[in-house]
Amino acid sequence: MPRRIQRPRSAADIARSEGLDLGDLAPTPRTKRRYTPRPASRSALRVVMDGLVEAGCTRQEAAELAPQWLEAEPSPQGVRCWTDALGVRQPRVAAQLRLHGMCADDLDVHIDGTTARQRLRNGESVGQVVASLLALRRPPT
Repeated sequence: MPRRIQRPRSAADIARSEGLDLGDLAPTPRTKRRYTPRPASRSALRVVMDGLVEAGCTRQEAAELAPQWLEAEPSPQGVRCWTDALGVRQPRVAAQLRLHGMCADDLDVHIDGTTARQRLRNGESVGQVVASLLALRRPPT
């Protein structure tokens, strides 16, 4: 019966069998993994849905909005803060603000006599509000 060829167990085994010295080679750099958000747990989804229903959403609307809110803010407590600040139907605005390093408390900051929250509710774009908030954070020169 013919002998079955064994597969090498590692790169070192291959190098040894080929007569190569790999000691001089630099280790290959590891590639960073891309961040992929974990799907929300059922309990977190249920808590957020119940909170949205309490805030005035229908059950169906809460079922559609809850996953969007959990993408924008992973914790149910954080979702509650954002919904109190923005309203229940603004998960994308919250996601954009978080992307720029803002938190729900930043919406209470006054920009030329008007809070950031009121500017967003008046239809000002998220980018303009973020730019104004960042300009206020910048130290004067």
